[in-house]
Order: sequence, then structure tokens, then C-alpha cells
Amino acid sequence: MSRHNKSVSFNIKDEFDVALLTHAEKINPLKGKPRNFSKYVKKLIEDDMNRRHSNNGSLIFNNSMINEVEEYTSEIKNAMNSFL
Repeated sequence: MSRHNKSVSFNIKDEFDVALLTHAEKINPLKGKPRNFSKYVKKLIEDDMNRRHSNNGSLIFNNSMINEVEEYTSEIKNAMNSFL
């Protein structure tokens, strides 16, 4: 098999997860259909890799991102930190 699948789950009882899912499923205005989730996630990963290389491995957050992260539950913070 030449493919490796990774699943992403969204808790529909958690408003943060619902917001993420809603954003990920937005209609592509150029194509008139939902964006390709797999390509979208791959692009986000690529952007993260490029950002890390350009910052020598350190991440830069603007103040609005820091304030937003402070509102997350500890479970969400732990999940987000697992990607860093």
C-alpha cells in the first residue's frame, strides 16, 4: 500500500472543535465545493515546517494568539503542544 492515512476527530460537543471543523469545511469560492481536507492539512503542516526552518526552530506568536491560547482548556493546550 502506498498511502498512510491519519484520522482527525472533532468533538461536536466542544465549541473549539466545532469552530475548527466549520472552518476546515468552508466552501472554496473558486470551486463552489468544500475544500479538500487532506490537501488543506498537508499545506498547514508544510507551512509549519517552513516557519520552523525560517525561525531556527522557535515559534513566534503575536499577542492575539497568546491571549486566545490562554482561554483554551488544559486538555486543548496539551493537544496543541503535542504538535510543537
